[in-house]
Amino acid sequence: MTTAKGLAVLGTTAALTAALAFPSLAASSQPAGQPPDVRQEILHLLERGALYRDQVDWPAARKQLQLTNDTAEADKLVDQLIARSTGKHGLWIRASAMSTPAGRMQRLARPEQLRRPSVAATASGPRQDEYGQADPIGWISVPYFKEDSTAPSSVRNQQKVTFARLLQSQLKAEDAINRCGWIVDLRANHGGSMWPMLVGVAPLLSTDPKRKEIIGAFDTGAMKQIWSIQSGRVLQGTRAPVELDAPAYVLRHPAPPVAVLMGPDTGSSGEMLALAFRGRPATRSFGQPTAGYSTANMPMHLPDGGMLLLTGSVAVDRNLRGDGGKLKPDVTVGDTEDATKAARSWLIEQPSCKAFRRT
Repeated sequence: MTTAKGLAVLGTTAALTAALAFPSLAASSQPAGQPPDVRQEILHLLERGALYRDQVDWPAARKQLQLTNDTAEADKLVDQLIARSTGKHGLWIRASAMSTPAGRMQRLARPEQLRRPSVAATASGPRQDEYGQADPIGWISVPYFKEDSTAPSSVRNQQKVTFARLLQSQLKAEDAINRCGWIVDLRANHGGSMWPMLVGVAPLLSTDPKRKEIIGAFDTGAMKQIWSIQSGRVLQGTRAPVELDAPAYVLRHPAPPVAVLMGPDTGSSGEMLALAFRGRPATRSFGQPTAGYSTANMPMHLPDGGMLLLTGSVAVDRNLRGDGGKLKPDVTVGDTEDATKAARSWLIEQPSCKAFRRT
């Protein structure tokens, strides 16, 4: 996997598990006065925390690295070890790339990315919503989001809050008229920080605003860190990774049926969001299998200013099921078919929509 592709897909989960504890990942000691060997440090971190670390012979890997005199070959070897021990989800971001927009991994959403699709303008009039504002089906697209990994924590936190609030504002705007069901479009969600995504769509994830409910977890094999919703707040364990600066929005008709759209560009944190909906009552997914990176990365800062995205856990759904691979939709829709149409057809047949049509 190339670095360019990694920054577009794999690097999107840098902030995903910042609070996930890996007590064995202390930095390896370096002799006083010597510059740190970044490649050996990466191997140290991988051996102790990578999800699939048992698939690598680490003493042999260290010996091979020591015998490699060419810098490019050494880097290639380290990249291969990262890919093998993380299921191709981890990534070494070089120090030279950390000052670039790609290295900082910043990607902020625009309001128009959240709205329902539109058809092109015609000679008879301007472009209009595909189904019109009177459509009984609500719609929200959740794009991928990455805060600036080099910014102060207060700035990064505000970027997350802004994104979550943007999603909830879009829900509120869609909810201005009666909706009997909702479509959540994740087909363009490559990943990023999952927490503002979950907070943003928490009104749809929740099936009872007054009750705490599990929506997923990180599974390291030795432990599980639960994600839950309580009173509009999304929690990791007992902590809220993102706190809104105003009360969370509550739908006019809570616990509606939800159709989730997914596809091959749904990756990493986008897959976490899909998992949070999986197993929810009155919920069904449509489209094609996802990218296959439903594992979680933790950003590890390296001595030279670079960063290792260390894959250390599998994401599981609210029934605590997941294998770290591709997510298959409940209804597979071919390349030439319309997933939106299939989702709408299912929603319209749900009891709440049938009752809506009779009123």
